[in-house]
Order: sequence, then C-alpha cells, then structure tokens
Amino acid sequence: MIKKKTSHKSKPTVLDVFCGAGGMSLGFKNAGCEILGGIDSNQYAIKTHHHNFPLSKLKLPNHDIKELQDLAQLDLKPGEIDIIVGGPPCQGFSIVGIAKMQALGRDLKSDYRNSLYKEFVRFVDYYKPLCFVMESVDNLANKLEIIAQIQNDFILTGYKVNYKVLNAYDFGVPQKRKRVFIIGIRCDLNIEPIFPVANQNAFVSVGQAIQDLPDVEPVINRLGAKTNNQKPNDQNQKYRFPPQSEYQGKMRKNKTDEDGVLNHICRSHNDKDIEIFKFLKQGGKYKDLPQEMKRYRSDIFVDKYRRLILDEPSWTLTAHMCKDGLAYIHPLQNRSISVREAARIQSFSDDFVFCAPMTEMFKLIGNSVPPLLAEAIAKPLVELIKSYR
Repeated sequence: MIKKKTSHKSKPTVLDVFCGAGGMSLGFKNAGCEILGGIDSNQYAIKTHHHNFPLSKLKLPNHDIKELQDLAQLDLKPGEIDIIVGGPPCQGFSIVGIAKMQALGRDLKSDYRNSLYKEFVRFVDYYKPLCFVMESVDNLANKLEIIAQIQNDFILTGYKVNYKVLNAYDFGVPQKRKRVFIIGIRCDLNIEPIFPVANQNAFVSVGQAIQDLPDVEPVINRLGAKTNNQKPNDQNQKYRFPPQSEYQGKMRKNKTDEDGVLNHICRSHNDKDIEIFKFLKQGGKYKDLPQEMKRYRSDIFVDKYRRLILDEPSWTLTAHMCKDGLAYIHPLQNRSISVREAARIQSFSDDFVFCAPMTEMFKLIGNSVPPLLAEAIAKPLVELIKSYR
C-alpha cells in the first residue's frame, strides 16, 4: 500500500539531467508534470530547452555536470523534485560506439562516458525524488554485468529498480527505435517499478507523420561548400492542407492551418547525390544502385543511401543525421528529410522549436528520447504520485 501524503504541489515536478533538446521533458510535461529545468553540457541543447520550457525554475547555462559538485548551491532543494529523468551519454555502451572504440584501439572500460551514469545516481541520491527514469541504448540490456552494477548503485541510494527495453514504435511513434529504460521507485513507497504497456494499435507510418508538411526544394551544392539558403525559423512555409491523420493533428495541436512551419529546412546536396536519389525506390539502399553509380564499397556502405518508405515507420533516427542525412531520403522528394520532418518522426510537436544551426538540430533530434514514448512512461508514474499524495 502507498502511504498517503498531502502536498501543496499541483503537478508532479521533474528535473531533466543530461536533458538534450528536451524530449523527456516534453513527454513528461504532456503527461501533466511541471518541468523544473534541464541540465546539459551542450550549449544548443540548453538554449533549446530554455526556449521550449520558459517557466522552468532552474535556468543554468550549459554545464559539464561533473563541475556541479555542490548541489546545495542549485536553486532546487531536496523535497522539491518528484521525478528525475535523463539520458547520460551512452555511446560507450552502443554497438556502433563499441566498434568505433575497438577500431581506434581504445579501452572500453576506461571510456569516461561509461561512468557518466554515476552523475545521474549522484543527483538521485541527493534529491531523493519519489522516482526516476534513466534512458540508454538498448545494447546496455545485453551487458548484464554493467546493468547489474547500475541497478545496484541505485538500490544503495534507497530505490526499487528494474529495467526494460521499449520500442518507440509500440507507443505511437512513427519510428522503430529500441532503448532501455531504468526506472526506480523510492523504497518507502513500497511499489515495484512501473512500465507502460505497448499499444497494439499504435502503428503510424512516415506518410501519416509528415505528408501535410510543405514540399522543400533542396539547395543544389555544386561547389562542395556547406551552404543553405533557408532560414531555420522561416515562417513563410505553410502547411499543405489540414491534418490528414490523427498523428498530424496531434503534432499540430497548438498550431493553426495558417501558421508557418518552423525548422522545415534540409541539407544541401550535390548533383551526383540528387541523381542517386532519383534512382532509389522506397526502401532502396546503396547496395541496390547500379555499379556505375557507386562511389564507395557496397560491402561496407550498405546503408550509405536509403530512402524512407511512405507506408511504414522509419528506421531509427541517429545523431549521424548531422553529417549528411543520406540514410534518410524523403520517400517522395529527391532530398534528405528536413529538420521538421525528422522532429515529426521523433514525435516532437510542431510548436517545439530547435534553437541551433541546422546540423546541430539534426544531432539534437537524433539523440532525443521520443516525446510520445516519454509521455507513455510518465503517465503511470504521474498516477502513482497522485495516489501517494
């Protein structure tokens, strides 16, 4: 049984540590939480978080979390925070990250990113929230020794802890994206960690996600210069038509048909790439190209180019979109997807503005927790906290 407790708080309060752009914050806000602030070392992540959560109490500039040793100096006190959420950098646990480090001859155990979760534990230990949610790459679930150590570190701070791999696709996100979520509930609540139940009717395709957005003409870059003549927040682009799917309506819930579409810009492409785009069918990959069109080894660069499929969810968006976007070609137009299209596929609503150069916007989106998945995780925790009060 949950011990009843009265409180003056009207909403559960959330601190987002390693917040990135704020995917977890947005999901928890939409589930009925108050976002107290976000902490991150990336200047563009913090700028974006501040812009989209202007009422947050904590407004730190970008900070290396290890420099925040005296948490008593922050404008938040133990007892103020109900939930701590966040995703410590996890490249050291990912399959791709491990392969890269091995290729470079680096010691996996000494990689500093593998210990950043301890900073998250430190915040939980100090603030003693009612519960916490920590996100990481799904491959962490296969590292049994590591994940057991992480669980034990949280248990020692006074929490019941469990983890589960969740696929964003099962929660209405138009993307197949698996991540591991570690959830802890403070021991005095005497409740086991709660995870959301997958929705069997949650299917959303790329087309259902983005087809109401206006066409974008790619900038043809013949000189190899990194140029783009589109402004990040140009509001002159209008929606093509009213929402044609439930998902489009959800993404436009705070917008009108006449509103401008923000961040709807794409990368510039050279003539050769555009010719390749024209050849690729939906679902087509680099290996499908005729030999005369290949510029790289097809046994290594199998997915160098890949066109999205209109009637299926996207494959996982990654931060590598900031490099070239060639693995995310628009299903109908001969260009890589725009920032806003990537945001839609990641389930950021259209009123969420990314405050960064274009390449950094793609990186922020690729590193984010899909807000709809975060919202699904948040809802049972919100109900738990309401019952506790």
